[in-house]
Amino acid sequence: MEFNEALVKSLDETLAGVLSKEVVAAFYTHLEKAHSISKNEVPYRLDTIFATLEKTFGGQGSRTLSRAIAKRFYSNLGLSFHDNPTRTLVEYVEDAKHQIATESQH
Repeated sequence: MEFNEALVKSLDETLAGVLSKEVVAAFYTHLEKAHSISKNEVPYRLDTIFATLEKTFGGQGSRTLSRAIAKRFYSNLGLSFHDNPTRTLVEYVEDAKHQIATESQH
C-alpha cells in the first residue's frame, strides 16, 4: 500500500472505529470548510490535522487518537510500532518514513 494512501486509510478506519463513520464525514467536512483541506491533502497537512484533533478532542484525547491512528498506520505498512505517549501524529508519521528509508537501505 502506498504511504499516503495508508495514512488516510488509517485515519478513516481509526476514527470510524472509535467514533463513527458519521464523525469521519463531519471531520472531513470541517477540514474542507475551516482549513480548505481536501481528503487528498491530509498527508501534507498533518500539523493542521493534529491541531484540529487537539481542538476537537482536547490534548489527551488527540494524543490517544494519534496513537491509535499511528498503530493502525504502522500495521497497514507492515512496520513495527513503538508506543510513545508524548509523540504527535506528525512525529509518528516522520518515524514511519525513517523506518521505511532505513529498511530500503538494507
